[in-house]
Amino acid sequence: MADKDAYISALEQKLAELSCIEVDQIKKNQLANAADEARVIGEMAAYVASITVQRAAEAQVGLVSPQIADIYSYINAELSEARGAHVLPPMKYDYNALEPHISGTIMEIHHTKHHQAYINNLKAATDKLIEAEQNNDVNAMNALLPAIKFNGGGHLNHTIFWTNMSPNGGGEPSGSVADAINAEFGSFQAFKDKFSAASVGVKGSGWGWLGYCPKNDKVAVATCQNQDPLQLTHGLVPLLGLDVWEHAYYLQYKNLRADYVKAFFNVIDWSNVNERYENARKAAGH
Repeated sequence: MADKDAYISALEQKLAELSCIEVDQIKKNQLANAADEARVIGEMAAYVASITVQRAAEAQVGLVSPQIADIYSYINAELSEARGAHVLPPMKYDYNALEPHISGTIMEIHHTKHHQAYINNLKAATDKLIEAEQNNDVNAMNALLPAIKFNGGGHLNHTIFWTNMSPNGGGEPSGSVADAINAEFGSFQAFKDKFSAASVGVKGSGWGWLGYCPKNDKVAVATCQNQDPLQLTHGLVPLLGLDVWEHAYYLQYKNLRADYVKAFFNVIDWSNVNERYENARKAAGH
């Protein structure tokens, strides 16, 4: 209990500091691929703050990375949020509703602290992006891509993650997604084994995914580092995502990521996954 309280206290203190950041007073920090999410969030906030937008007469023209618009498009498709109008989505179940598989304490911290921090940083990055656009500073726009990708991906990925789970979840899939899984992997157990191995095997921090390939009309297992969006990284529409950052399980499972991955299958909302699959196929014209 003491370790848990210390963890929560340290995390809340760090995130409180982040929420009070004065953008123009923070010096540039290098981006880091680290397992400590609170530190990475802080570094990303500092990185956004370090970007100085040039005045219109001084700004350099060029090509803006299309990935910036893509990320906002993915968020809008999932949440119907206009760019910059990002809010923490409400949970459809109580924080403790997934116990004993995922503890209520983890769910509450994960949702109200971690997810909210991504939203705060995404909104700060969006404000800076709008300023850069108004001054036609393409260099500044492109410099914001890592922050938009990290925080926008964090917002998007977690939103999908919450809806992929249910207190009444578990078991095996049914419907068209079950047929797709069996066609691609041979059986549900074969899919489960591949998804589990891929998720457990993510180096450092990241996500395990079941996605849909619009081009091939097939499902596939993939992984992404940090908060990289699945669609941006692999061209797959996300159907089922598993957060394997340590904050998602460490308080309950310590360093036993495999046990956490195993427990996740007890709370998967396969009706949500099936709905996502059917919508993705329809959008792809299949």
